[in-house]
Amino acid sequence: MEAAKNNNVQLLATLVDSDDKEEGEYRFLVDGTHVKYVTVAPGVLPKDDRTFAPVVLAGLPPFPPGDWNVGHIGHDASSSGEAPIFLRTTKDDNLPGIKAIWHATFINHLDLRKLERFRQNIHIVSHPLFDRPVVAKFTEFPWQTPYLEAETAAYQWIEDSDIAPGFLGHLTEEERVIGFMLEYIDNARPAGPEDLAACQSVLKKLHSLGVKHGDINKNNFLVQHNGNVVLLDFETAKNDASINELEALYKRTRGRIPAPN
Repeated sequence: MEAAKNNNVQLLATLVDSDDKEEGEYRFLVDGTHVKYVTVAPGVLPKDDRTFAPVVLAGLPPFPPGDWNVGHIGHDASSSGEAPIFLRTTKDDNLPGIKAIWHATFINHLDLRKLERFRQNIHIVSHPLFDRPVVAKFTEFPWQTPYLEAETAAYQWIEDSDIAPGFLGHLTEEERVIGFMLEYIDNARPAGPEDLAACQSVLKKLHSLGVKHGDINKNNFLVQHNGNVVLLDFETAKNDASINELEALYKRTRGRIPAPN
């Protein structure tokens, strides 16, 4: 009976501190349909295995039924503090979602097939709507929404400019927009010293639109096999930057991507 506990639960994401002194954050999928955000008190799970799905699912109490999406697990004081229990579950209908909605395409995150992970919140995926792999970038936890809010808006500012990979649509979780889909550029690489001129060219194009990227470094310039360069990661981008500010940023590009000797 115990072996079957939480066999309908899938661990999607974790965020824990190295010392196990703060609550761990977890994102679960239950019954292949419902996302649950659960915080876990320190000491509930083995310190070194708090991100290992089999240990996490075996160490947590059974997930209670019902229409809830936010929960907290702690120790049961009535059993000498040994048994973890769900101390509370609630239905939060106001979890933050991205509001900068401008594209006509909406894709449910459950309809994606993950092919490869770039970073914890950036995956190469497939979807029936597209005839080739695409990139999905999304918030793992609701409090991360402002970062992708700014980036989603930035892609509208630069739409059809060839400054960045093509924006393909919004990614949803139930009723919320939690991320977006981008064109996947295969066989590309971060910029090197030999790419300085091409990087400055795409940056100049961005600045001509009055947009400040906010995080210019070689890893945010993606060099394609034909030598063309696109920009990535617009999480700190701003619109309507001053000409003086943009000119200063342009000049600093040489320091971020040293010219070849």
